[in-house]
Amino acid sequence: MSRESSPNHSNSDNGGGTRSGDGVRPGPAKRSRLLDEIAGPEDLKELSDADLTQLAQEVREHIIDTVGEIGGHFGANLGTCELAVALHSVLESPKDKILWDVGHQAYPHKILTGRSDRLGTIRQYGGLAPFCSIEESPHDIMGAGHASTSIGYAVGIKEGMRHLARVGESARDGEDAPAPADGRVVAVIGDGAMTGGVAFEAIGQAGGLGTPMVVVLNDNGMSIAPNVGALSRYFNRVRLNPKLWHARSGVEGGLAKLPGPIGAKFERLGPQLKESIKAFWAPGLWWEELDWAYMGVIDGHDVHALREALREALAAGRPVVVHIATVKGKGFAPAEDGGLEGMEKWHAAKPNSILGGAPAPSAPVAAGAQVKKAPPQYTQVFGNALVRECERDERVVGITAAMNSGTGLNILQEALPARYFDVGIAEQQAILFAAGLALQGVKPVAAIYSTFLQRAFDQIVHDVCLQRLNVVFAMDRAGLVGDDGPTHHGAFDIAYLRCLPNIVLMAPRDEAMLV
Repeated sequence: MSRESSPNHSNSDNGGGTRSGDGVRPGPAKRSRLLDEIAGPEDLKELSDADLTQLAQEVREHIIDTVGEIGGHFGANLGTCELAVALHSVLESPKDKILWDVGHQAYPHKILTGRSDRLGTIRQYGGLAPFCSIEESPHDIMGAGHASTSIGYAVGIKEGMRHLARVGESARDGEDAPAPADGRVVAVIGDGAMTGGVAFEAIGQAGGLGTPMVVVLNDNGMSIAPNVGALSRYFNRVRLNPKLWHARSGVEGGLAKLPGPIGAKFERLGPQLKESIKAFWAPGLWWEELDWAYMGVIDGHDVHALREALREALAAGRPVVVHIATVKGKGFAPAEDGGLEGMEKWHAAKPNSILGGAPAPSAPVAAGAQVKKAPPQYTQVFGNALVRECERDERVVGITAAMNSGTGLNILQEALPARYFDVGIAEQQAILFAAGLALQGVKPVAAIYSTFLQRAFDQIVHDVCLQRLNVVFAMDRAGLVGDDGPTHHGAFDIAYLRCLPNIVLMAPRDEAMLV
């Protein structure tokens, strides 16, 4: 018998313990960590909301302690602890499919699926992968490392289930044969990854097919606050109640059928009437226009609210987006309280950068000691050189796909902001944008990681090379990249570019030649 808490009847103890079907369980102050008792997602099923909240905090502390010592993706993982706990407490992974876009925020998921004791091996040779890996665990449904792919995977997985169910029904032909395995599908995608075009393509397809799936939009931006109050809760109920959802369509059609001139006037209003009714009925108008139900904004650090929203969304039997607000770096003050700058700085932690849950102090420099200056990195050399080129030639501009500091374009952004363009996680648009600039006589420099440029191969061929346009591709992170693994190896660019017409490939031997 599960131990569920409610707003009015919480199972959290006040020193007297929490009661389960097996007896009395000691309160948090008297027992070992809950995390030590979790061998897999099934162990979350009997926990109360209060216990799950405690578990999420223990997962967060485990990440701070471990990643602070060994290094790895940090801030995004601290923001998804409650979400991972809520998902695994409601769903039955791996029968139900949880798809983590990119996977750099899936450390809590790894911890809850039997890999807690191996977290210290992440990004190490022979250790856990830094992203999700289908070879590593049956709970990692898709391999990832590049952004914006989870919704597309989810549509394919759920439609595959539906297709095999139809095939199975036809093959059984009335016989008493077992139905094929089915499951619920949830894709978790961040507001950053939602800037990628393939995510929008998948949203359009799922809406058209009516694919019964859930997208959790994990929004850790600074400008969105949760909706509060009875009206917000009412809208969530209305959007996901099938009877009321169909009733809205009935109202739209019924008004036009009213007798006499009244109905005719409503019919002439046409689209304006429909949009007004829909806007009143559901604030998530963009999603609603694509035939998705919208829930939000939910507090992504409230386990009870998350679980309630997920249950309602999964029961809706249609495409649903659950929009949640989280804090990147939650529980680690320098990231949580440092604004956007703090979030960016602590996106990843370097080895031994955290001590006792706080940033490790810098080693003191002895008086009179000479500090050896580190040589500049290629990325920094490139950024400074591009600024000088922009100053020399007013036609030169720089383009990045959401990787300003990673490519060195943050230097251009600060020095000459009008010559700097960020298209979001949309490499295809970056190259099309560059082609359009080149057609107008501008000299665009598209600075993109080698591994991410793969995503824009068609645009390189069709829109740049075949048009003989003057576009410069500055590929960062060439070769093997070690810690980030095979999804990020820049090992293919020479091979896939060398076969193209009207292109010159150059690999500088040193910083001076790069300039």
